Amino acid sequence: MSTDIPTSSDTPVAAAWQALDRVFDPETDLSIVEMGLVYGVEDTADGLLVLLSLTHPSCPMGGLIVEQAEAALAGIAAPGRPARIELTFEPPWTPHRITEDGRRRLAGGC
Repeated sequence: MSTDIPTSSDTPVAAAWQALDRVFDPETDLSIVEMGLVYGVEDTADGLLVLLSLTHPSCPMGGLIVEQAEAALAGIAAPGRPARIELTFEPPWTPHRITEDGRRRLAGGC
């Protein structure tokens, strides 16, 4: 499973990372990629599989984040090869997963 954020959209995995980077955590205004909530993306025989976490299992925005991620992935999924999201809490999310750019934005920088 790819955990590296690609710089181009040449593959379905790269396109999925880019689509997920346009889904925002409503509490921080950072993308779920910047937040480190996307644990990995895999191109399987059945379609794309995204391993996603939340900041906490009882996150009140969890349902909304998953819905928005599913909608973003639906826009790039190939016919007959849907994208699906699997929620995981192993390992638990921590603020250390936030990207450097995300940390700067949270601190009020550019």
